[in-house]
Formats: sequence, structure tokens, C-alpha cells
Amino acid sequence: MGNPHKGVTRRSLRVLRRVRETLRRHPMLLGGEKVVVAVSGGPDSMALLHLLCALQGELSLRLHVVTVDHGIHRSSAAHAEFVRRTAASWGVPVSAARVDARARARKLRVTLEEAARALRYGAMTRVARRVGASHLAVAHTADDQAETVLLWLLRGAGPDGLSGMPAVRDHEGLRLIRPLADLWRGEVEEYLVAERVPWRVDPTNTQMGPLRNRIRHELLPLLARYNLGIKAVLRRLSEQASADAAVLDAIAAEAWPAVVASEAGTVEIDCARLRALPAAVQRRLAHRAIREAGGNIRRVAFVHVERVVAMADRQDPADRADLPGLRAELSCGKVRLRRARPRQGSRMIR
Repeated sequence: MGNPHKGVTRRSLRVLRRVRETLRRHPMLLGGEKVVVAVSGGPDSMALLHLLCALQGELSLRLHVVTVDHGIHRSSAAHAEFVRRTAASWGVPVSAARVDARARARKLRVTLEEAARALRYGAMTRVARRVGASHLAVAHTADDQAETVLLWLLRGAGPDGLSGMPAVRDHEGLRLIRPLADLWRGEVEEYLVAERVPWRVDPTNTQMGPLRNRIRHELLPLLARYNLGIKAVLRRLSEQASADAAVLDAIAAEAWPAVVASEAGTVEIDCARLRALPAAVQRRLAHRAIREAGGNIRRVAFVHVERVVAMADRQDPADRADLPGLRAELSCGKVRLRRARPRQGSRMIR
């Protein structure tokens, strides 16, 4: 088993340098931080832990591992135990959590993947607060970014969705970082082999039910027949969309106080003032308003944003719509957004 405290092999120095550059370029870590590292036992998260351990002395990092047993497959408990033993052998403290992703999915009527993700991030956040960490580190790679962009493209996303996953973002008062954002999955696996770092294979990653798995195993290989560099193209698209989104954010932030108001749990958009703005800024403001009103932002697609903009344009008093987690209505020249539980049997706009 690779020992990160002894330093990586010469073959792996290039990977270590690139991670170091990623940490500095965004920036993710300046040195001296306490970081909670999400480790499932899979190749990406094991590489993340190994690399952060290798950089621990150089950056004066204090690491703490979180591993979550979602109870989704029969070997999930064994995977959590594998992570606990490996991290302990590397001198990293571990917190383990067991959750019931299936029960949460049934209760909230969301996909198993959405439920597992929410529970995983919840466990990470609780541990980070308990141990006094300021950062959460997750193991998404450049491949994950390409898959995410394609997933959101299929859902009809705008600039936010096409931006994919930011390398650094705020998460409930913490900093969530993705140190492997510039590495491809193949490079990660080569690193693990060179460093003799063990990992476990999650059997759910090969199941064709989840959309992301179908994108990974079916759609991307198909697209590669037309462009071998399709994943790099998608990743560049995310960088371009992210830069465009930042400009729109700045313009929308300046217009926000004059167009949108919040009161008593309701977000109101002034229709006349919204219509006076360029279409791209209208969409940006509508998207932010949905978020501010408490909508399920992971399920909001371009069609939902357009629906709000169309309501402001038409100003039909009878116009209303169910959005992900919200109810939109028109009243007194304003589109009002408020939280609402969807009625049994009702359908959201797709």
C-alpha cells in the first residue's frame, strides 16, 4: 500500500505538481487549513486522500476523513470499513456515518442518487462543524465535469448548468473544494497503480438506471466516435460558460434591488422593470429569484426560468405555474414566488 508520508514516486510527481497548481490557481488552500475529505473507497477519492496526505506537511494541513455508508449495495459497509482502516494506517482520523438513502428517496420522492448526495453532504457538513474544519474536499475529476455539463445540457440548462461544477464554492459557511478538477480519470488510476494505493469498486457505478451512468458508459463513448476529444470540448465549454455567467451575475446583481423584492417568505419580481432588461439578464434575475425563494435549484432547468420570464411578459392574472419546490403566481404586476408542496398527482413543468 502506498504510504503518502514517504512522498510519491518519480512517475507520480507530475500528478502531484498539477494538483498543487490547482490548489494555488483557484485558490483552494493557502496553508494551515483543517480539511474534511470525503472518501468512499473508490479510485478518485482514494487518490484525493493520498495526494492531500502527500501535501499535508508542505501546506500544514490537518485532515479528517468522512466516509458514508449509504446502504445502497451489499458491500457498502465493507467499503466504509476499508476506508476507516486505510485512513487510520495513514494517520488520518476518520468519522463514519451510516444513512438510509432509499428511505430518504421514498420520503422526498427524489432519485436514489439525489437522496444519497444530500445525505453525504449533510454528513460531511456536520463532521466539519464538529471538528472545526473550514474546508470540504471532494474528488470530482475533469471526467466528472464533462459528464455534468452533458447531463445539464440534456436537461436544457442555461449558463449555470453548462458551467458545471465550480472548483471552489461556498457550502453552508464552509469552502467546498475539488483538488482533482484538472485531472482526468485515467491519470488518477495510473497514479494509484504507480503508488500502489488500493481502492474499491462501487457496483452501482455500472448500473444503467442512473442518467449519469448512461452518459458515462453509453452517450460519451458514442459521441467520441464523432470527436475523440469530446470530454475536453465539454470541459472547455464549462470554462467558457462559467466566465459568461460571471459577467451576467455582475449585471444582474446591479439590477436586482430595483427589480426583485423579498417579504414574508415571498419573492416578488416587478414585471415592467424585468421586461426593460436584456433577455439574458431577465433569465439571470429569474433564476436567482427562484433560488432565493427556496426552489429546488438542482432540479431547476431552463424551461422553468423561461416560464417565469414569460409570466412577467404576458401579465395574465390567471397565469400560475408549479416550479421545482415553488408556486409562481401573477398579482398586481408582479410575479410572486413562494414555497409550496406539490399536490398529490400534480406534475411540474419539464
